[in-house]
Amino acid sequence: MEIAGFVLLVVCAGLFVNEAINDGLIALNRLRSASALPILGYTAVTLISITLMLEHAADQLSALRELKWVLYFFAFAYFFERYFNTAWGRYLPVFAAVITVVGAFSIGQFLFGIEYPRPESVLERWGDYFRVTGFFNVPQSFAGNLGMAVFFMLGMTLGQHREAVSVSMGLPWKYLVTLALGASGLVLSLTRAAWVASAVVGVLALGRVRKTWGLLLLLCLMGLAVLGNGSQTVFGDRFSGEIDRNQQSIAHREALWEANWEIVKVHPWLGVGPWQNVKQLPVYSGQDQSITSSYIGHAHNNVLQILASQGAFAAVFYLWFCAFFLWAAYSVSERENVDCLVRGLALGSLYSQLYFHLLGLVDSPFFDQEVKNMIVFIWALTFALYQRQARQLADHVQTTG
Repeated sequence: MEIAGFVLLVVCAGLFVNEAINDGLIALNRLRSASALPILGYTAVTLISITLMLEHAADQLSALRELKWVLYFFAFAYFFERYFNTAWGRYLPVFAAVITVVGAFSIGQFLFGIEYPRPESVLERWGDYFRVTGFFNVPQSFAGNLGMAVFFMLGMTLGQHREAVSVSMGLPWKYLVTLALGASGLVLSLTRAAWVASAVVGVLALGRVRKTWGLLLLLCLMGLAVLGNGSQTVFGDRFSGEIDRNQQSIAHREALWEANWEIVKVHPWLGVGPWQNVKQLPVYSGQDQSITSSYIGHAHNNVLQILASQGAFAAVFYLWFCAFFLWAAYSVSERENVDCLVRGLALGSLYSQLYFHLLGLVDSPFFDQEVKNMIVFIWALTFALYQRQARQLADHVQTTG
């Protein structure tokens, strides 16, 4: 996706320049939105933090590379705003097929440790089984990307069956198989945050269509949780906080949160510089062996990571544009006279965003480049859908006025 994103970035830059030469106002209006201000504000504050807080050129270049998502966002947004049409619905089976293949592959990986050839395996053995990473290096990247894809697919499926007559007909069996295999991959990643986030978003999504569907799913999940917690299986081990590796994981997160919060208190406005909180954790963690004796990484919380590394202003802008995209997806999904594909895309965006933010409470998926690519793609599509609907609404008001 990184390579495809770069190619699209170059192509869209050319398209934008070409359109701007002919009519600059139209080209700029495609990207003019309430979401642009917080994104540009986040970028500006991050650049200030890079300039003032980082001394070494290597650190500055590394931090600048993190901001490439802004270029990707505007490139994707421009492309979707200009070229999206409902005929793209023909590619939905392709998207479903990808989720199906990945879900089936995750089952084989869990049972037999299957993975594509690597110099060194990245799989972690749990008893007789393996913790699934899919085609990624770590389970968190796999769970983040697959989870967003599954809930995007769920939203598109439910969006095309919102009307009472359609709902009574049931969902297409092929998409139910896709969703089941995708959900299996999330379960087999053994990522507890993904389990909780999936349960919350799944209940909300089905409950929004029919309350009985949401209630039924909630009861099923509660039953599975009780059975899993009491079982002598790998799933029971993950539910339990008593085994050593679970205790270490929890203690590590708590220590990281405490140390990063100490950084925030000392450097509240511009942080210590992008990613410098990771390097300075030993200084702020004191004698806490949960950090000093184990892997030192990000803050395991999106907002806390931004607060510690880029400061309060950047965190405010981050929360601002996150809230905007949630609102934009919800707004489009609620509008009348919207094509079923557009409604489905909006619902898919809403549910995948909710999943992403729930993961962000105990992890930092926004700072996982592979997961960030996915959420930026979803934000850009949401931007374009919202822009188009807002423009149609404005045209309708002018016409009727």
